[in-house]
Amino acid sequence: MAARILVVDDEEDVRGFLCSLLEDNGYVVDTAEDGNRAWRAIEEQRPDLILLDLMMPEQTGTGLYRRMHDHKGLREIPVIVISGLAGRNVAVGKAVPVFDKPIDEDGLLKKISEMIA
Repeated sequence: MAARILVVDDEEDVRGFLCSLLEDNGYVVDTAEDGNRAWRAIEEQRPDLILLDLMMPEQTGTGLYRRMHDHKGLREIPVIVISGLAGRNVAVGKAVPVFDKPIDEDGLLKKISEMIA
Protein backbone atom coordinates (compact mmCIF):
# COMPACT_ATOMS: atom_id res chain seq x y z
CA MET A 1 0.00 0.00 0.00
CA ALA A 2 1.30 3.45 -0.92
CA ALA A 3 2.21 5.86 1.87
CA ARG A 4 -0.23 8.75 2.47
CA ILE A 5 1.26 12.25 2.66
CA LEU A 6 -0.57 15.40 3.72
CA VAL A 7 0.65 18.61 2.06
CA VAL A 8 -0.24 21.68 4.11
CA ASP A 9 0.42 25.01 2.39
CA ASP A 10 -1.68 28.11 1.75
CA GLU A 11 -0.18 28.62 -1.71
CA GLU A 12 -2.20 26.73 -4.33
CA ASP A 13 0.73 26.51 -6.76
CA VAL A 14 2.98 24.95 -4.08
CA ARG A 15 0.27 22.43 -3.13
CA GLY A 16 -0.21 21.55 -6.81
CA PHE A 17 3.51 21.17 -7.44
CA LEU A 18 4.04 18.95 -4.38
CA CYS A 19 0.92 16.91 -5.12
CA SER A 20 2.13 16.19 -8.68
CA LEU A 21 5.68 15.41 -7.53
CA LEU A 22 4.51 13.00 -4.84
CA GLU A 23 1.82 11.28 -6.91
CA ASP A 24 4.32 10.81 -9.75
CA ASN A 25 6.51 8.99 -7.22
CA GLY A 26 3.79 6.63 -6.02
CA TYR A 27 2.44 8.40 -2.93
CA VAL A 28 -1.20 9.02 -2.04
CA VAL A 29 -1.58 12.75 -1.40
CA ASP A 30 -4.08 14.85 0.52
CA THR A 31 -3.85 18.63 0.73
CA ALA A 32 -4.97 21.38 3.07
CA GLU A 33 -4.63 25.14 2.68
CA ASP A 34 -4.53 26.04 6.37
CA GLY A 35 -3.94 24.56 9.80
CA ASN A 36 -7.62 24.09 10.64
CA ARG A 37 -8.34 22.07 7.49
CA ALA A 38 -5.11 20.17 8.02
CA TRP A 39 -6.20 19.19 11.55
CA ARG A 40 -9.41 17.69 10.19
CA ALA A 41 -7.47 15.82 7.48
CA ILE A 42 -5.00 14.49 10.05
CA GLU A 43 -7.78 13.19 12.26
CA GLU A 44 -9.67 11.61 9.35
CA GLN A 45 -6.82 10.29 7.19
CA ARG A 46 -3.95 9.67 9.65
CA PRO A 47 -1.22 10.42 7.10
CA ASP A 48 2.12 8.64 7.20
CA LEU A 49 3.95 11.98 6.86
CA ILE A 50 3.12 15.69 6.73
CA LEU A 51 4.77 18.38 4.59
CA LEU A 52 4.09 21.58 6.52
CA ASP A 53 4.37 25.25 5.62
CA LEU A 54 4.71 27.55 8.65
CA MET A 55 3.07 30.81 7.59
CA MET A 56 -0.62 30.26 6.82
CA PRO A 57 -3.93 31.92 7.65
CA GLU A 58 -6.39 30.58 10.24
CA GLN A 59 -3.84 28.47 12.10
CA THR A 60 -0.10 28.62 11.41
CA GLY A 61 1.99 25.57 10.72
CA THR A 62 3.75 26.17 14.02
CA GLY A 63 0.42 26.13 15.84
CA LEU A 64 -0.65 22.97 14.05
CA TYR A 65 2.65 21.27 14.87
CA ARG A 66 2.30 22.15 18.55
CA ARG A 67 -1.31 20.98 18.58
CA MET A 68 -0.23 17.65 17.08
CA HIS A 69 2.60 17.34 19.59
CA ASP A 70 0.11 17.75 22.45
CA HIS A 71 -2.09 14.95 21.06
CA LYS A 72 -0.90 11.51 22.14
CA GLY A 73 -2.17 9.75 19.00
CA LEU A 74 -0.73 12.26 16.52
CA ARG A 75 2.65 13.33 17.88
CA GLU A 76 4.47 10.44 16.21
CA ILE A 77 3.48 11.43 12.64
CA PRO A 78 6.71 12.61 10.97
CA VAL A 79 6.78 16.23 9.77
CA ILE A 80 8.94 17.95 7.19
CA VAL A 81 8.81 21.75 7.19
CA ILE A 82 8.81 23.47 3.81
CA SER A 83 9.12 27.22 4.23
CA GLY A 84 10.80 30.37 3.06
CA LEU A 85 10.46 31.83 6.56
CA ALA A 86 13.59 33.06 8.30
CA GLY A 87 14.15 31.45 11.68
CA ARG A 88 12.00 28.48 10.76
CA ASN A 89 14.41 26.09 12.44
CA VAL A 90 13.29 27.36 15.87
CA ALA A 91 9.58 27.47 15.06
CA VAL A 92 8.84 23.92 16.22
CA GLY A 93 9.75 22.15 19.45
CA LYS A 94 12.03 19.43 18.13
CA ALA A 95 14.42 19.04 15.25
CA VAL A 96 12.57 18.32 12.02
CA PRO A 97 13.90 18.39 8.46
CA VAL A 98 13.48 21.78 6.80
CA PHE A 99 13.42 22.50 3.06
CA ASP A 100 13.58 25.97 1.56
CA LYS A 101 11.30 27.24 -1.15
CA PRO A 102 12.01 26.70 -4.01
CA ILE A 103 12.14 23.04 -3.13
CA ASP A 104 15.00 20.64 -3.86
CA GLU A 105 12.88 17.85 -5.39
CA ASP A 106 15.49 15.09 -5.21
CA GLY A 107 16.48 15.97 -1.65
CA LEU A 108 12.86 16.09 -0.54
CA LEU A 109 12.00 12.73 -2.10
CA LYS A 110 15.05 11.16 -0.50
CA LYS A 111 14.14 12.54 2.95
CA ILE A 112 10.52 11.39 2.60
CA SER A 113 11.68 7.91 1.69
CA GLU A 114 14.00 7.81 4.71
CA MET A 115 11.32 9.02 7.12
CA ILE A 116 8.56 6.61 6.09
CA ALA A 117 10.75 3.56 5.47
